[in-house]
This record gives sequence, structure tokens and C-alpha cells, in this order.
Amino acid sequence: MNHRKLAWCLLVSCNPAWAEVLDIKKEPVIIPAGPFEFAPIFEAAESYNDNIFQQNRFKKASFLTQFHAGGQLALERQMNRYALTYTLQSSQYHDSPQDNYVDHFVGGTSHIEFTSRNRLDVNLGYLDSHYQRGIFLGRDLINPIGTIGKDSLGITGRSEPDQYHLHSVDAAYRYGRVEAKGNLELKFNVQDYAFQNNPEFTARQDRTQFAVTPGFYFRVAPKTTLQTQVENIWVKYRQTEASAFDSLKQRFLVGGTWLYSAKTRVSARIGYLRQTFDNSGSRGFSDATWDLSAYWAPLTYSRFNLSIARDAVPTIASSNIRASDRFRLNWTHDWTPRVTTQLFGARENADNVGIHRQDDYTSFGLDLNYGVRRWLGVGINYSYRSLKSDNNQLNFNQNVAMFYITGNPRISDEAKTPWATWY
Repeated sequence: MNHRKLAWCLLVSCNPAWAEVLDIKKEPVIIPAGPFEFAPIFEAAESYNDNIFQQNRFKKASFLTQFHAGGQLALERQMNRYALTYTLQSSQYHDSPQDNYVDHFVGGTSHIEFTSRNRLDVNLGYLDSHYQRGIFLGRDLINPIGTIGKDSLGITGRSEPDQYHLHSVDAAYRYGRVEAKGNLELKFNVQDYAFQNNPEFTARQDRTQFAVTPGFYFRVAPKTTLQTQVENIWVKYRQTEASAFDSLKQRFLVGGTWLYSAKTRVSARIGYLRQTFDNSGSRGFSDATWDLSAYWAPLTYSRFNLSIARDAVPTIASSNIRASDRFRLNWTHDWTPRVTTQLFGARENADNVGIHRQDDYTSFGLDLNYGVRRWLGVGINYSYRSLKSDNNQLNFNQNVAMFYITGNPRISDEAKTPWATWY
């Protein structure tokens, strides 16, 4: 046996750590079903949340039991792939049963290559879900919303979460060979929200959002690609009183991606943003905008991701505009073939232009995961969130500690569901 064969034998047969890598990093567990492949999805978690409503003035703590369950059925034909996914999410609050819920998601994805120059990706989705009670920066709330009874402003709170149905269509068409210098792209997205309860709060939020983004990509060097895009987003409200806030946002962007090596990648898009409303009495907004991201892997088992963005979005059913700077940093490190940690942090400095209010949102956390088998992972997670606002009634601090298990981790990562995996 020569030296090369001896070294290979030692790696594969005599090194258990290498065998663990081969097992844990394998593809998802797949169950053949005729021409189809079925991949089950299951995740369960028990957590303690010291501020479930994300409001310091109505602070309430609770243990929370959650699980995701479902599966993905996929079919591959040459270069094409089709998949149907169903998952449900159940959450049971031990100290706030009125906030218990079960959400459902059904989604279909397809990747079709008509020719080597014509590629199409389509995603369809239906989500039966809810918004948890409380203050959430992502919902662009202008006024504080109480959770029980009335707050100091006399605003009556919700006795149960806002429930809604979301229908979505997402498509991306690409023209040009993968290896060609130039590619054309057209992205299309529709999201339709229909709320099911709390009409005194939610009727104004029924809306449809359309997005169309044409783009052009040109490779100027083997590792450098330039691009230009125009993002167009229309928001249309169904309630007559809210239709005055129908809007159009456009982002005119130029940028590129530089792949220095397999360890380093940098992307940037910089441009001009314009926000207008159908109601001429509502003041528009314009500003510079950008998306910057960097990936760095100094070691094969240690990876950093950094993103910086400036953008603006209109507040739901309002002429207020939230202009914000966002910063995100993530570090993933594989300590052994089985043990992985992830440190993450984010900061958003949001200026509510129409109501002259500043909101600063901070979050960070740590995730520790142990891969028991290819089909099983366990972990613990801690996260902290806080909001500091010019309106003190919006401020909150929240700590969440979680223990979780994940079945079939790889498919839980890859399936397109609205709920982030815990693995």
C-alpha cells in the first residue's frame, strides 16, 4: 500500500471525527415515495420569556412550549425541481393561555430550466398566522398599544393576538447562460394580507403589496460582477379610509459582488430611494440608500457575516415613513464536528420622519448546538431584545432562554417556511 492510500485509510477508517463530519453534514433524511422524495420536519422547544408582550409597562413573563411539524414532498426531473411543503407551528403560553395559537403554512416551490439561457424560480405560499400582542418595531406601530384594559393614553388594548391570512407569489426569471458575461433578471412578488379579528385595529391593515424588480448583471472579471436594479413596491389598501395611504417606493441601485476567494466575498448596492403617496397631501421622502454585506471565513470551521443597510418604509396605513440604518453581525464556529456555536447581534436606528420620533432597536444572542445524529440535533439559545424610543411608553427589554430539539436538521434549514429554524 503506497503512502497516499495509507493516509486515506487512516483518515476514513481510523479517525472518528472525520466519520462524524460525513454523518452530520449529510443531506436531509429522505423517505422515497415512488418518484417523489419525502422529508419530515419536526422541531420542539421549551423557553422562558420574561416579557412576552415586549412592553415594559405591561410586563408579563411566561414559559412557552412550541413545536413545528410537517414535511416536504419533492420531485426532481433533470435540471428541474418541484417541492410542496406543509408545516404547522404550535405555541402554548403557560401563563397567558389567551395567546396560545396554532399557525399553518402551505408552500410550493419550483426551479425550471427551459433552456441553458432561460431559468425560472416560482414560490407560492399560504400562511394562516397571527401577530403576537405587544410592541414590534417591524410592524411600524405609531402609537403604543395596550395589552389588557386601557393604557395611560386611554387606548384599549387587544384581548387576543391579531390573526391574518397571507397569500404570496414570488418569481424570478433569469435570461442568459450561467457562464455568460451578461444576465438579465426580472423579479416579481405579491403579498396579500387579510385580517380575521380585532377589526377596530386591523381593518385598516388589509392590503396588497406588489413588487417588480428588473436587473442586469455583467461579469467584468472572473471574480467580479457588476449589477444594476430598480426596485418598485406598490402598496394598496382595501379600506376606503386607508386608501389615501396607497404608496409607491422605488430604489435605483448600482453595485456589484467581488469574490476574492472561497473565504472572502463582498457585495454592495448603492443608490437613490424615492417614496411617494397617492394622496398629494401626504409628504413624500427621498434619500440615499444602500445594502452592504461581507462574508469572511478565516478558517473552514469559522465564518463571519456582516451586513449594513439604509432603507425607508412607510408605516402601515399612515403617511409616516421610517428611515433606518441597520447593522447585523453573525459569527458561526464549529468547535468539533458535532458542536457549533453562533453569536449574533443587530442594531436598527429608526427615524420616524412623519411623527418626529426616534426608535433604537438592539438585539443579540448566543446559540449552542450539538449534533446527536444526522437526523437529530439539540441545543440551547439565549437572546436579548430592547427598544429605546423618544416615546418612553414604547420602551422594552426582553430576555429569552430556550432549549430545543430538531429532527432532520438539514431539511429544517432548507425548507422555505415562515418560521426560522432553531437548529
